[in-house]
Amino acid sequence: MVLVRKMQRGDAKQASKLTKEIMLDCWRKYEKDYYPKKALDFDISVHSAKYYRDSLKLETNFTFVAEENGEIAGIANGRLVGESGLARLGWIGVHPTHQNKGIGKALLEKVIEHCRTEDCHKITLYTLPVLIPAVNLYLKQGFVPEAYLRKEWWNVDFIKMSKWL
Repeated sequence: MVLVRKMQRGDAKQASKLTKEIMLDCWRKYEKDYYPKKALDFDISVHSAKYYRDSLKLETNFTFVAEENGEIAGIANGRLVGESGLARLGWIGVHPTHQNKGIGKALLEKVIEHCRTEDCHKITLYTLPVLIPAVNLYLKQGFVPEAYLRKEWWNVDFIKMSKWL
């Protein structure tokens, strides 16, 4: 059984460790020949325990964790852009030992539900075109490609995807 809940301050260290493991796994499986290792190292450094603790202090930020058998198995975070009605999904991931169980879908549904309750009209995200499982998840949940961004970040292409609520 999967439980998706708001992240608590005490989850920050485990969330940071989980994020690192997920990012490394994704890089090895999908991004190695696409996304520079230097970029991966930067992304991992940003998602520290302090980052997660600080993020919880901001009203506009949201972070959800998915628990399976009492263990954090996935995480999703983002932010509301003021009172504009726009939300940005910053990052979502599921640990490789917990993938293909609907955890990513449950996390994304929680993000969508949260954004609806906050009167958002749109959720947007950026992803790498090589992350096929992520792109497929977003498409199945009603996100559509809105832009293809050539050499956007670290000199690689990204896809901007959005869902209107």
